[in-house]
Amino acid sequence: MARKTSALAALDIVGEGLAQQDGLAERLTRQRAARTAGEGKEVPPAASVAVAKDHNAWRRGKALLQVALPDEAHMELSILAKRRRMTLSQLVKEALNQWLDRHGHALRMPE
Repeated sequence: MARKTSALAALDIVGEGLAQQDGLAERLTRQRAARTAGEGKEVPPAASVAVAKDHNAWRRGKALLQVALPDEAHMELSILAKRRRMTLSQLVKEALNQWLDRHGHALRMPE
């Protein structure tokens, strides 16, 4: 038996999409929209969230730098980044730029 979509559930999904940065709410919205469209019903406007054409467009022209850290160090770095209201990626870029500058390199990582 299929669940009925409600306006309350749709608002909850939109609210979660605004509150969460991991994209879970957006994925749920797209899944529900696909199921609803498959059933031939209209998607409520409150449930429709603007979805980018290419979710990985920000990665184009970039490479991934990977470093293995102990779990405790990773947790502490995450806390430092949250306290400074920045992402862990931004924190690492700043640290890398500072190291490059201190060692006399002209290379800089863009923000």
